[in-house]
Amino acid sequence: MLGILRKIETAAMWLACAALLVMGSIVTASVIGRTAFNLPVPDDLIMVGLLMVCVIVLPLAYVERTDGHIAVTVISDLLPVRVQYAFRTLGNLLFVTFFGTMGYMLALKVPGEFAENLYYDGQLHIPTWPMKAMFVFGVVVLVARCLVSLWSNAGAMISGHAPVVSVADTHR
Repeated sequence: MLGILRKIETAAMWLACAALLVMGSIVTASVIGRTAFNLPVPDDLIMVGLLMVCVIVLPLAYVERTDGHIAVTVISDLLPVRVQYAFRTLGNLLFVTFFGTMGYMLALKVPGEFAENLYYDGQLHIPTWPMKAMFVFGVVVLVARCLVSLWSNAGAMISGHAPVVSVADTHR
């Protein structure tokens, strides 16, 4: 089960990389089109803004898995292992609560937007639901990873021993 989650997290991270590449391509094409031909890419700002959702949300679970969040641990590293993992467990619980609620509320809106065929104003009439669905997907994967981390951190808090995690487990 964890292997499947790991593959989904990695795929989501690579999808975010592809979205970043597409964003750069749109901006480059728009600048070249605007300066050379006085024809920018239509709805370039809308597309770049929507792709930013993928770039921000999709890699979150991968970052959580690899413990890549920015953290200042000058004081917390001096605390006992149980206290350190109690804070990590609390952080995971807050992540699950916050992102889970936000994802759930947005997931409730996506079917209605799809049914109503809502779109952003512009020349291309880009629908609103695909990037909201992508956001929900990213949040679901993040919440799943946070639940796994919550379980691991709670076990470390109870036992008083930091879990042994190999580099191969985190970066595959």
